[in-house]
Amino acid sequence: MSNATKQQRVRTTMVPVTTMEEMPLPTEAERAEMIAALKAAEADIAAGNFVAHDSPTFVEHMLAIRASAKRAKTV
Repeated sequence: MSNATKQQRVRTTMVPVTTMEEMPLPTEAERAEMIAALKAAEADIAAGNFVAHDSPTFVEHMLAIRASAKRAKTV
């Protein structure tokens, strides 16, 4: 494999996938809120305010989110 081919590889990771589900379309207010949040995130990224994806800690991070959600449900 040449160096050019190695440099063009995109980093990937495996994530769990669930089945497709039907859900209601967002209301105009929800849509506006989502667009505002996306624009704010784009501005943060453009300003350099972000953390690069770290594959080795991704699973631990996702499990911590899951554990936190489970604790919130029991409270």
